Amino acid sequence: MSSRATMVLAVLFLLGALIAGYLGIVVGRPTEVLVDTPPSAPPLTTEEITPPPTPPVEDALRHNVVVLARDIPAYTAITADDLTIERLKVAPPGSFEAIDKIVGRSSWRTLTAGS
Repeated sequence: MSSRATMVLAVLFLLGALIAGYLGIVVGRPTEVLVDTPPSAPPLTTEEITPPPTPPVEDALRHNVVVLARDIPAYTAITADDLTIERLKVAPPGSFEAIDKIVGRSSWRTLTAGS
């Protein structure tokens, strides 16, 4: 191939690259969104209307787990005062969700608070 043909191809490829780059920039721009603003309504009152607070999404994923509020000696009946409910992300296997399922039971060993 002659050097003149090589130069012509080089110029064509350069122009093609420039056009492709320009089109890439133009197409890649975010489009302008035209927002129609509705006519403004008269102010309702001086107090602001706030929506009721919604619980965070994380609270919906938590589970109630019953834990001991204080140490309980072995062979002692468990009362509702000995228990509390904590909200955990992962409920341990075999855990209880309600206090009434545990009240009146006893353990063969000493139970520590938080277990």
